[in-house]
Amino acid sequence: MSRYHEIAQAVLNEHKQVMLDVDDKEVEILLNAIIKANCIQVFGMGRMKCAVRAFVMRLMHMGLDAHVVYDTTCPNIGDGDLLIVNCACTAVGHLVMSLAKKAGAKVVAITAHPESKFGQISDLTVRLQGQVHPGAEGEIPSIQPMAALFEQTIFIFEDIIIQLLMEKLKITPQQMGKRHTNLDGYMKLN
Repeated sequence: MSRYHEIAQAVLNEHKQVMLDVDDKEVEILLNAIIKANCIQVFGMGRMKCAVRAFVMRLMHMGLDAHVVYDTTCPNIGDGDLLIVNCACTAVGHLVMSLAKKAGAKVVAITAHPESKFGQISDLTVRLQGQVHPGAEGEIPSIQPMAALFEQTIFIFEDIIIQLLMEKLKITPQQMGKRHTNLDGYMKLN
């Protein structure tokens, strides 16, 4: 087996362990919170923001009012709204969560550490145990550097959330495709 295939197998095994460890009850509560929200705002920093943008894009494709926190088109947040924080673990994230709570929004933390101060300020936590801090207790360790495992699995996790929302809301890929931008020419070339 090549070194590439050894690493690929190890990473896939890490993903499987993290993804299958997620609590079904937490997923169901998250789905219901998203469905009930007037406006959904999602926050993340660094590589977590890549997952944020992908998730918000799919929520928008479903016809939901969804925004990336701090984007220029992001509206204010308040009663009836939902803030989702990807990997709640930074001082900035805690500030965003505090401000959203003060404004009356529900707050969700997707975190490896629901027992943390981030979990305590949240209305709901979803535990995704991928490594964020190498060697930290309660995290599934990774051969990858830093928080790579968490960053990758949150992207996959949120894509699975989209599929579950599609089922609950009876939204088809074709309906979503009609909300995809038509300024990239993609649909015209295929």
